Amino acid sequence: MNKVQHKHGKHYFTQGGINHPQVNEMIKERYPEGIDFCYTDPPWGTGNLNYWKTMNNKANPINMTEQLDQEQLEVIVADTICDNVINYAFIVYGIREAESLMKKFKAKPNVKDVQYIKKKYQSGSKWYENCIIIVTLNNAEVRDFSELNGQNGIKSLKTVCEMFKGKFRSCLEMFVGIGYYAKVLDKYGFDIIGNELNAARLEKAIAKLPMKFHNE
Repeated sequence: MNKVQHKHGKHYFTQGGINHPQVNEMIKERYPEGIDFCYTDPPWGTGNLNYWKTMNNKANPINMTEQLDQEQLEVIVADTICDNVINYAFIVYGIREAESLMKKFKAKPNVKDVQYIKKKYQSGSKWYENCIIIVTLNNAEVRDFSELNGQNGIKSLKTVCEMFKGKFRSCLEMFVGIGYYAKVLDKYGFDIIGNELNAARLEKAIAKLPMKFHNE
């Protein structure tokens, strides 16, 4: 399988399965000493995960589809973050699935703390509760992130960006989607390294970035 990588100014993206070696290869190549923090929203819950598989199987023009179950996906998320992120990881996740993912992080030797923060998300005209799992890694300070409690949409990401601007430079986004997080991270000046399985969705994400980053 050929590598599919995209450079856009200071940002680097891979397109393909999150379990493909190119993801870790790119991270190690660009940030051999590790990425400062991670902020990402993996698919969670049976319905969400099945929709993600179906959509990507239909949309990908190359053989980079992925048939992972929730357990396999959580292992990849925990391994990728713990192997490559230096300070903190913020994983937007479902409340019913949170305990399983948190256990995987707590079993890692370089994890100092795992926090559960309630969050809200909008689906149609209704608001629902989900969460952010916050992982403190390596020698990072264990700090109180309770100000994220109840924040909705991308407000929590903006709050995190305000905390980290001027302190950190790089952010891992494992599931880029159509680029809502990437747009915010770019606005705050962070270098993004990310992956998206769906080629069409990655194109939409790139289109949200400033024009000066296009076609480089």
